[in-house]
Amino acid sequence: MALSTRRTKASVLLTPFLLLICSYVSSAIEQEAEPLLRWKSISSPANDSEQRSSPLLSWSPAKLMCSWSGIRCDAAGCVTEINLPGAGLHGTLGALDFAAFPALTKLSLGGNITGTIPVNVIGLMYLDLSQNSLSGEIPSTLPAMVRGMRYLNLSSNRLHGPIPWSLSKMAEMREFDVSKNNLAGAVHSDLFMNWPEITSFHAHSNSLSGIIPPKISNATKLQSLLLYDNSLYGQVPADVGKLTNLQFLCFAHNSLSGPIPSSVGNITRLVFLGFFGNNLIGKIPQGIANLTKLQILDLSSNQLEGEVPVTISSLQSLKYFNLCNNKLSGMIPYLNTRKMLAISLANNYFTGHFPPPLCQQTSLEILDLSNNQLHGELPRCIWDLQGLLFMDLSNNAFSGIVLTSTDSDLSLKSVQLANNSLMGEFPLVFERCRRLTILDLGENKFSGTIPSWIGSSNPKLRVLRLSSNMLHGSIPWQLSQLSSLQLLDLSGNNLVKVDWKNQYHVFQGSIALMTGIDLSSNNLSGDIPPVLTSLEGLRFLNLSRNHLYGIIPKDIGNLNMLESLDLSWNELAGSIPSGISRLMSLGSLDLSNNHLSGEIPTGSQLQTLVEPSIYSNNFGLCGFPLNTACSYGSNSTPVPSSQSQELEASSCWYYSVLAGLTFGFWLWSGPLLLIKPWRAAIFHCIDRIQYKAVQKFFNI
Repeated sequence: MALSTRRTKASVLLTPFLLLICSYVSSAIEQEAEPLLRWKSISSPANDSEQRSSPLLSWSPAKLMCSWSGIRCDAAGCVTEINLPGAGLHGTLGALDFAAFPALTKLSLGGNITGTIPVNVIGLMYLDLSQNSLSGEIPSTLPAMVRGMRYLNLSSNRLHGPIPWSLSKMAEMREFDVSKNNLAGAVHSDLFMNWPEITSFHAHSNSLSGIIPPKISNATKLQSLLLYDNSLYGQVPADVGKLTNLQFLCFAHNSLSGPIPSSVGNITRLVFLGFFGNNLIGKIPQGIANLTKLQILDLSSNQLEGEVPVTISSLQSLKYFNLCNNKLSGMIPYLNTRKMLAISLANNYFTGHFPPPLCQQTSLEILDLSNNQLHGELPRCIWDLQGLLFMDLSNNAFSGIVLTSTDSDLSLKSVQLANNSLMGEFPLVFERCRRLTILDLGENKFSGTIPSWIGSSNPKLRVLRLSSNMLHGSIPWQLSQLSSLQLLDLSGNNLVKVDWKNQYHVFQGSIALMTGIDLSSNNLSGDIPPVLTSLEGLRFLNLSRNHLYGIIPKDIGNLNMLESLDLSWNELAGSIPSGISRLMSLGSLDLSNNHLSGEIPTGSQLQTLVEPSIYSNNFGLCGFPLNTACSYGSNSTPVPSSQSQELEASSCWYYSVLAGLTFGFWLWSGPLLLIKPWRAAIFHCIDRIQYKAVQKFFNI
């Protein structure tokens, strides 16, 4: 009884004390809730749809603060973490009172805010402000507030200025990311000397300059070092080989020079090695063969020379192999792996035949051997690579016929065999490529006719380039059924006008997308169809070196975006339409070697085309820029009409179909297929492989 009485008395005495503690804790929690609610009021999404999906909807005085979305508390009920990535906030971080949260250690607000980086982020160990619209500089006073910070991510903002030297005082740093900003200046060696625990250093996609500090070797725990897309110069430091824990190393797209240090072979844990887009010289070091875990090797776009080490065959984990745009020679190296996804060796001096072992790469998706000195016949086995999507063997010396395949359906989407010595009729193997979008067979020795099965067998075809071959006959009407076709280049063959009596086929593509036409150097005849003048988006038109007669369409002035017009070496007659003076974008004109007559029209843009040769060998023309003066009232001579109404209709239809089928030969195909650097760029044979790999492995 006495014991019970003593317990009752003790309980009575403790109750006020416990109530006081609870009151204090409750007051502290209320003090933290109040600034959060105040920040919510000025940072919530502006429009109704964003508000309805905002995590801030749960921030209400009627609910416990620790139950709010994005808020985590400790056992005492104090806020330790604020996690609101991609919440659609519209405020600034400066409006949040950090002093009100003494227990706050983690703040993640990626993809939300604007303004500058505040300096009052006291006590934080984890700060993620990536993918915002932050501007200004990284505060040099930041270490004084967060000396114990371990994770700092300021990537994908608009920050400028240097990476402050003072950040090296944050000795606990593990992961540091300031990539994709406008930062400039040098990379301080103290960052690596004073961050012994650093595992990830990402400063790529900025404007950083200077050398890669040799003291980088002090950060021996580094696993990921990305400094690509900057303005760094000097040599790759040999001490980089001391970073034996590195898995991802990329110095690409800088101005680095000198050789690749042989010490790279010591980094045996490397998964990704990217030195592409620099000015590195010398040979590929033999030590690279030690990197048996390497999955991505990209040394493209440098000045490397000599043969590829045969020991590279030991890289049995390799998936992406890019050496394009160098000065490498010898035979194509043997790759003793079946995991390859992409091989690009373009723009080098490799010799020999197509290596049959490449046919064993059953997972291969991208193969680019273009612009080398390879020769011989193409093996049939290359058409057995079921996963192959992109193949470029152009600008070599391959010869013989293109053999067919026994497979019923191939995965190929793009095939480029241009500028070789391939011969025979149109390859039947492409009848099995139903996914084909790009086919370039230009500058070869193919003969025979264009097969009619293209319209049904290649329904997704967008680019068909057959220029400079020995094709003859008519253009099959089935091409008009290719609703996705954007470019048809048939120049430089022996094709003749189509005569489809009592037939009418409508082109199924979008005429609004028309930007260029090249049907030059064939045997086309008849009138220029007036329907061409309805293609208001046309920028380039080349019908030169045919047998066209009749007049230049009077509505040529409707092509107000036309930049280049070549009708030379035909049999056109009559006057030059006055509407041509309305072509305000016209920068290139050639009407020479026809039978044109009358006064040359005048106009502001035409007056800039002062070269007389663009009108030469038209003996009836007069006026500027020719030296032949026009007599008063000079006019055009009568114009011969089409030979018959049926021929005119056929000709009009013929050209209108081809106009719809072709899409920008000079605007699109010129850079894409004729200029060597652009060929590589369009299909990303330089950058596509490495960036695809970077995104896959780093998710950046």
